[in-house]
Amino acid sequence: MRQIHLPQRLPLRLTVRALLGLMALGAGPTLAFAQTAPVVEIGTSLGLTVANGGGATVTTAGIPGAGFLGQPAIYLSFFAGKSLLVEPSVGFTLISGGGETQTLVHLGGQIGYFVNGSAVNSPYFAANVGSVFGSAVDPAQVGVGGKIGYRTVVGSSLGVRFEAGYRRWFNAHLNEITFGIGIGGIVHRTH
Repeated sequence: MRQIHLPQRLPLRLTVRALLGLMALGAGPTLAFAQTAPVVEIGTSLGLTVANGGGATVTTAGIPGAGFLGQPAIYLSFFAGKSLLVEPSVGFTLISGGGETQTLVHLGGQIGYFVNGSAVNSPYFAANVGSVFGSAVDPAQVGVGGKIGYRTVVGSSLGVRFEAGYRRWFNAHLNEITFGIGIGGIVHRTH
């Protein structure tokens, strides 16, 4: 019977160096890209909104959700500098039934700050203001609030946000509490 000779074991130090070298070759471009400053993030969220005022509570869950008063929302975040986020918001809802048609329009904005910077995993906080108006809302409503959350960057092109927020609608004397998970694509600055 013929004997099979296995190659001798490589020294541990050489094996570790070879593996680290291969990982650096594969991860180098990804890490370099991930560390470039993001310019825009566009995404949507699933969310839970609890609004109460005047003795009534309304709970809304949606995918997409977590927009103004639980309405579906797509977000477009602009990154200004290393940590600053500027996020305009617009929405339109048409409600039709029983021979009547109602409209609901919301306009708003949010300014946020990423503690560790926008290119990496980071806790964040934000302040927002918005207005809801249309034939379904009389008079127009103005709300001011804030959010706290954590955003993780998956790979270099996907942002996942976990957040909680509070907004006070002044004319309606309404308190809005939101919980959301956002998923967005990240566009980086190219050199």
